Amino acid sequence: MGHIKHSLLPLLSVATVAIATASTLAYAEQANRRATVPVEVSLKAGQGTYAAKGQGTCTHAPQASIYNVRSQQWTVRHEEEGRSAQLTLWKPTDGSAEMFTLSVNGKPNISISTVRGGQLSGSGTVKFDPSGKGGTFPVDAKGKAGEPVSGTLKCDAFTAAFAEGGN
Repeated sequence: MGHIKHSLLPLLSVATVAIATASTLAYAEQANRRATVPVEVSLKAGQGTYAAKGQGTCTHAPQASIYNVRSQQWTVRHEEEGRSAQLTLWKPTDGSAEMFTLSVNGKPNISISTVRGGQLSGSGTVKFDPSGKGGTFPVDAKGKAGEPVSGTLKCDAFTAAFAEGGN
């Protein structure tokens, strides 16, 4: 019986290493999702403003898809003291117009979506001006009720985006 226990040790060691490696990779992926970078938001939305400079998340996916439209995708998210601003920009690889969602929560609360195939709300444009490892997103839009939204969101750098469920 002692012989059987010794012959299982290499298998147990391999299994332990495999479990530890999977756990480490899962932790690294989760940590990367939360990686923060310097973010600057300067938006005038309706009668209010959202101005902030601090840490946020900025991601980029060179290959993404929204409603079966192949695109590059960028996201910017800033959150503090009960308010948040989030922008997602899709640049279709077929050359059609960029699509975006912009959500400003706090004072004011405004949500805009120009994503074809989804529920449209508001209108406007968002562009991407790259700079070094990051870039700036100029916004010129209108909310569902016609309230003007303009300004910029700026990221010092981007981390890799991870695929999430959806179309």
